[in-house]
Amino acid sequence: MTKLSLEMYLNQNLSTKTAESYIYTINHFLKTNPKAKRFKFQDIVSYMEQVSSKQSNIQYRVRILSAIKRYYDYLVMAGLRNDHPCKKLNIKNKQNPSIQVQDLFSSEELQLLLTRENRYQYLDSRNSVLLSLLIYQGLTSEELTELKIKDIDLDAGTIYIKASTNQNRRTLELLNRQMIVFSKYLNEVRPELLRCNTDKLLLSKLGKPISVDGIHAIIEPSKPLFPDRNLNPRTIRMSVICNWLNEKKIPLEKVQELAGHKWPGTTEKYFKVDSLQQRELINRFFPL
Repeated sequence: MTKLSLEMYLNQNLSTKTAESYIYTINHFLKTNPKAKRFKFQDIVSYMEQVSSKQSNIQYRVRILSAIKRYYDYLVMAGLRNDHPCKKLNIKNKQNPSIQVQDLFSSEELQLLLTRENRYQYLDSRNSVLLSLLIYQGLTSEELTELKIKDIDLDAGTIYIKASTNQNRRTLELLNRQMIVFSKYLNEVRPELLRCNTDKLLLSKLGKPISVDGIHAIIEPSKPLFPDRNLNPRTIRMSVICNWLNEKKIPLEKVQELAGHKWPGTTEKYFKVDSLQQRELINRFFPL
């Protein structure tokens, strides 16, 4: 293994800033642990216990563990290890509790939202665009209201989400099934809906930029599909993030980027815990 190979792997899978941070953390980990290449689960737990004793900041510790996980991802990918010693090791934060994933929605359940028809054809097209951005890209209501026409690049098949106080900026891929829907809305439907001078992507039925309340109103008629759970734009986004991690097994760092989370600890809350033993280990070695 060469440093360049590791750097190339990280830069291919992470943003430049995150890759640089992880390279620094991994190099320190390897320098202080010469036998790290052969570490087992308990070795990493012991190392993180040392980190915990020196640094109480939960986000710092989560970043250290995330970088170490990525190092072992690389070893497995390169054929230098057959197993990943800490893939399911997470840091429990009592001040930042895990999401109640049992109350969220599966990918199949979210698909049901796209089957609802609207009596107005133009609103059907608008709703398809809006709902697809909720259930495929996991956008927040605020991000939906801020989208502009220029943020959609149909040639590249991407959508740009600008940064906000709580979210990082990011460029996300559109699914193939979204391309025709977006093209029809942009070229045919939106011009017919438009009743004011605005470059905002999503319009209300009155032809003005849609509001957060307007987005909630679009979700409201679908609530009877799940009478025992709370369906709203926020729980839809939470479900999407949870499904990325647990259904699709997308790596934590990639999900963090897709969701726009500023800290990996925010993303880590969405992991489903598979084992009581794992929870006991985390509580034992990472108390707050």
